[in-house]
Amino acid sequence: MAPPAPAAPAFVRMAAHPLRWRLLTALAAGDYRVRELVDLLGHPQNLISYHLRLLRGSGLVTSRRSSFDARDSYYHLDLDRCAHALAAAGAELHPALRLDPAPPPVPS
Repeated sequence: MAPPAPAAPAFVRMAAHPLRWRLLTALAAGDYRVRELVDLLGHPQNLISYHLRLLRGSGLVTSRRSSFDARDSYYHLDLDRCAHALAAAGAELHPALRLDPAPPPVPS
C-alpha cells in the first residue's frame, strides 16, 4: 500500500477554488473595491467578501482604506507573497522545481 500523499501546499489549496482563482487574476490586473469585484465576477457581495477574507488571511491579498472615502477598502494582490508561495509550492512538488536565488551581478 502506498503511503498517503502529503497535503497540497497552502497556496495550491487557496488558489484551487474557482472563485478565489478569479479574484486573484482580477486583482493581478489592479486594485478593486468589493462592489467592483461583485460587478466584475457576478457573485453576491457576501461570497466575494468571504473569499477575500480567506485570501487576506493567507497573505496573498492585502487591503487599504481609500484616502478619498475611508469607508471604502481597495484590495490588492501581494505579488511578492504570491511569487514566494508559488515557488514554495513548486519546490514541494519536486526538488528540481526549487528556484535558486538570483546569481550575484557580474562586476563590469
